[in-house]
Amino acid sequence: MTLDDALRRYRLNQFTDEDVIRCTGLSGRKWRDLIKDKLVRTVTHTPGRGRVRLCDATTLKRAAVIAALNQAGSSLRVSSEVAYFTPFHTALYDITDPCAILLDRSVAVDPERLPARLRKPRTDWFDPNRPARAEPDSDWWIEIHDGRFVGIGYGPKHTPVVFGDLRDDGARFVGWVPLHRRDQFVGCAIEKLATEFRANPANAYAAWEDPTRWSRELNSLGYCFEQHGDDDPLRATAAAAVNSPLFTTTVNVSLAIRKALRRYLGIEPAEPLSESDSK
Repeated sequence: MTLDDALRRYRLNQFTDEDVIRCTGLSGRKWRDLIKDKLVRTVTHTPGRGRVRLCDATTLKRAAVIAALNQAGSSLRVSSEVAYFTPFHTALYDITDPCAILLDRSVAVDPERLPARLRKPRTDWFDPNRPARAEPDSDWWIEIHDGRFVGIGYGPKHTPVVFGDLRDDGARFVGWVPLHRRDQFVGCAIEKLATEFRANPANAYAAWEDPTRWSRELNSLGYCFEQHGDDDPLRATAAAAVNSPLFTTTVNVSLAIRKALRRYLGIEPAEPLSESDSK
């Protein structure tokens, strides 16, 4: 399948179980457990033998983050909760989209046809002539400090900001609201790309700065979150851990998403599919 063929299929926004497994590195069992425990959402699900499950691009990218966190030692549930609660992850998913990077979206085209490829893509993230690699100026990373405090960092100049903590010996994640100010996000390369893709990214992603806009959904999924203001002692304890941690687990979530998408596009070899995964 050519890159154009893969982009056409990607634009359908329907990804199979096999796509997720091959692209993210999750095993078939873990992917099925995520669906069964309602930690991810499918857009279609045909019951019975020969069932067909499809998910959208957002879930595919979230699964890549979940897989990376899980491989770093977090449980599937904690990995899912951290991935879902990560501030501004909707912005990250938008700007790592291969269609946004590679295709000319400035001219209206027939939805059945693939838009023209840009002569100069916005980034070289999906260049088949170079390997996937860390991008210090634009990558986001999730850090777990002292096995407890979970933070997000944007680009090279920002100290990770804690948005939740792990409890019960790392078995449970509790998110914190309100989320940190957007000035932590402003100025990194990702924010500049978001400005290109959306006329006003500050408004486009404002829902993730207002807990009342998304707390019902988190409650329905069984996720836990608590109010912790700037003067909260727990935030002070977290800041001390970030500044002087005994140990830190770091996961480059941007790179995890890019690698998954490159596998989908056929730029990198897909993860091998075991016999049990295909059932």
